[in-house]
Amino acid sequence: MQQKQEIKELDEELLALEVSRADKLKEVLKRYVGIIEKTSYILQPDVYRLIDKEAMAMNQALLGNRRAIAQLLVNLTESTLQQELDNRHRWQGLVDTWKALKKEALIQSFSEFMASEEIQEPPEVKKKLEEMQKNQEMLQSVRLDHLCTLCDLLPPNYNKTQLTEWYDSLTSLNKQLDTYHMDCMSLVHFLYEKIWQQCLSHVQECKQQLLNWKAFSEAEAESLVNPTFFLMVGEFQSKVEKQLELLDNSFEDLARETEWQSSDLFRYFQEAVKLWEGHQSVLMTQELELEKRIEQHRQKHNQENQVPEA
Repeated sequence: MQQKQEIKELDEELLALEVSRADKLKEVLKRYVGIIEKTSYILQPDVYRLIDKEAMAMNQALLGNRRAIAQLLVNLTESTLQQELDNRHRWQGLVDTWKALKKEALIQSFSEFMASEEIQEPPEVKKKLEEMQKNQEMLQSVRLDHLCTLCDLLPPNYNKTQLTEWYDSLTSLNKQLDTYHMDCMSLVHFLYEKIWQQCLSHVQECKQQLLNWKAFSEAEAESLVNPTFFLMVGEFQSKVEKQLELLDNSFEDLARETEWQSSDLFRYFQEAVKLWEGHQSVLMTQELELEKRIEQHRQKHNQENQVPEA
């Protein structure tokens, strides 16, 4: 803008000089017309023709100067515009380079954020999993102790009511462990939801950072964060969801297997008790039969002993 103003001022100054020069030449011609007329060296018509000829030559010179000034203005304007265009291209190149560096730095920063331990292994999740493992061991220990009490209920000291109560208690312990697993996994899911929201918030912060630099448009900022940053968050979320799904399925399989094993164990001991009772019944029958036969033999022996005495 300053160069354009200087060119404009130069043009006005040169035009003013030409106007001033034309005025001075006009005065000179008028003065010499008077001088020539007074000397009467040539006739008046010849004087006017001579002056007209000189005036025409001067006008052509003045017009030539005007054309030169106009051409100078055009040349200066073109040179200024070309310089501005070159500067604009250079500036745009520097801006593009700066924007590329800023994008690269922002992507690197976001990648480091996503790879940080706070995101990959959140302290709250890690703490909850460690707590879950300790409580699992405690509940498993209680369950194992309860399983060991089954030895006190085996024949011949068994009791059907106590055996049923023992199985109900075992089922309750299994249910307690399964419920604890589900509660823990619900909390872990919730904690990871908070992590994903934190990642999305960081994405918006990065986008706002681009806009705050006043060099990126809304579309440019969106085109960077939408495919790149959201893809990173999506990949991390998919990986964690697969891990959580695997853990959920493992706990479900464990609950089904535990239920099946407990039920199978209970049925096994029920069959064992039935078998014991069956053997007991047979033994009692055999014992009664044996006692009956002994009594018969005793009576027969007594009768045989009484016959000789008679």
